[in-house]
Amino acid sequence: MEYKVCDGSLCVGCALCADVCPNGALTAGEDKYGFIRPMIDPSLCVGCGACSSVCPANEAGAGRGAISVFAAYALDEGVRSKSSSGGVFRLLADDVIESGGVVAAVGFDGEFHAVYKIAEDSAALCELMGSKYTEARSGGIYKKVKKLLDEGRRVLFVGTACRVAALKNFCGERDGLLTVDLICHGVPTGRLLEKYLEGFGGVRSVSFRDKSLGWLEFSMRVEGEKTYRRSNFSDPYLRTFLNNAALRESCYDCRFKGDNYRSDITLGAFWGIYDKIPSMDDDGGTSAVVIRTPAGEAAFCRIKDKMKVARSTYSDLAEVNPSVEKSAKRHSDRQKCLDMIERGEPFDAIASEFGAPMPFRNVAAKRLKRKAEKILGKIKR
Repeated sequence: MEYKVCDGSLCVGCALCADVCPNGALTAGEDKYGFIRPMIDPSLCVGCGACSSVCPANEAGAGRGAISVFAAYALDEGVRSKSSSGGVFRLLADDVIESGGVVAAVGFDGEFHAVYKIAEDSAALCELMGSKYTEARSGGIYKKVKKLLDEGRRVLFVGTACRVAALKNFCGERDGLLTVDLICHGVPTGRLLEKYLEGFGGVRSVSFRDKSLGWLEFSMRVEGEKTYRRSNFSDPYLRTFLNNAALRESCYDCRFKGDNYRSDITLGAFWGIYDKIPSMDDDGGTSAVVIRTPAGEAAFCRIKDKMKVARSTYSDLAEVNPSVEKSAKRHSDRQKCLDMIERGEPFDAIASEFGAPMPFRNVAAKRLKRKAEKILGKIKR
């Protein structure tokens, strides 16, 4: 008997199926390209359908639209500087922990695989801050969150919109559960990051959105035997990621955008804030906050006095960060990139094909455009 959880092209790698299988027939493994996939042991599978019934990829129902949209950033510069954008996640997380709750979000393990972790204190939150531009391993997080909720704990769960959908399918709507999803560009196979980091010795930390050169021109920063930092205009990992060359198949036709978000709050970068709300721009990082439920609104109101906030619109956000609505565009040679990864070719070879630096004239044009828009924004104030 052969059983399939969902159409393989729609699988989001959430691994919820492994958590719900009553017979232990399913585990989360990697396919030949390194993407997380359900691995079925046919000797244990009885075809009960428990996995496919909760799989978020099999849903077609609508989620939640936007109640309100804000631009915001933390007044605490220490929080803001360590965050990918404005630090709103950290403020929400601190609020939950201070009330005796916990936070479930993505950090790194000792080998720099992105994994779900649970933080119960402020110190543990530090490693959960910042964007992780690689596919995350769920590690049974759905069962862990449900157990905490059953014990009466408040839980803040943070992840991509597909992971939030998976959690909601497993736990349902629960008192004490606050969900935050992220405006997502798409997730590349974890093997790409593994190959990239092989070129560094003694890696201690990785930041995909370092602000040393500014928030708008964010950088990749790797702390190892030496400190490495390069702009997103030139770092080969970020270029390969932003070129959409090694993303999951489902990311090119994401089913969890638009009105299909199921979270209480959506967070992301308010790119172009210098044009839309110039008073909210100092190149330190500004978050886009989309409130989707009364619970999300209440959580945002509890931390409002710790932020600078300006009301915006969904159309303005979608204009400057189209990923809130649109899926990533497939790279024309994506299959070639994946084949190189499967063959074990070195990262430099992959990067030479898919991660070349942005041409200088394009970089200069972008910088000039931003300067012009900033000057125009100041005139508008």
